[in-house]
Amino acid sequence: MPRSHAALWRDPALAHVESRRACHSRACNPAPGLAWSYQMLHVDADWLTHLRLESGFGGIEAGEPVRICREAEVYRQFCALNRLLFSSACNGEKDAALIAFLGDLDVAAHPPLAAAPVLKAATLSGLLARIEHQDPAQLSLEVLAREAGLGRYQLIRAFRAATGFTPHAYLLNARVNRGRQLLSEGLALAEVAYQLGFADQSHFQRVFKAHVGVTPGQYRGN
Repeated sequence: MPRSHAALWRDPALAHVESRRACHSRACNPAPGLAWSYQMLHVDADWLTHLRLESGFGGIEAGEPVRICREAEVYRQFCALNRLLFSSACNGEKDAALIAFLGDLDVAAHPPLAAAPVLKAATLSGLLARIEHQDPAQLSLEVLAREAGLGRYQLIRAFRAATGFTPHAYLLNARVNRGRQLLSEGLALAEVAYQLGFADQSHFQRVFKAHVGVTPGQYRGN
């Protein structure tokens, strides 16, 4: 019989969101004698309204119908977001992923808003320079958005259109590329992880393998 498991994620630093997931659970009143699996994301309504207004989508109107989505790709993105929330990633990365996910849902529901803002070359260069020299734990989407003169979600859209990455993903990719160089120079894994600002060696190994397809040790041995 599959093992029942349930977990709740929340963080005081991200008080506007919490998530619960369960596998083969008998809680929440399932049908008698049966178990089910589910994921539930709870977002503060005031925070979401502020985000939507900031992004130019308008607030939630009274009586607005519930939107039901059955698209497999949206579910895949939701699962990826939830895995990130339950992971050891920094709060800034989690919050940015949440903003991107919710904003993308709004864009999909409003086709006229599909075109992303365009970043001027000088603005993009300034953002890239700031990101590449930023301590990952201190990377602030709000600061970057203010520098670009955009809302947080609109910055994500514009940056993603220009580079193919969100700001946090760009930083992660830059760190992995720097890690390749340091490994090629013979530095120990622990030293590489420290220099790149990862929480620990195992965190660096997980991120490196996800990007490169092999572990840091395998990469250095090839």
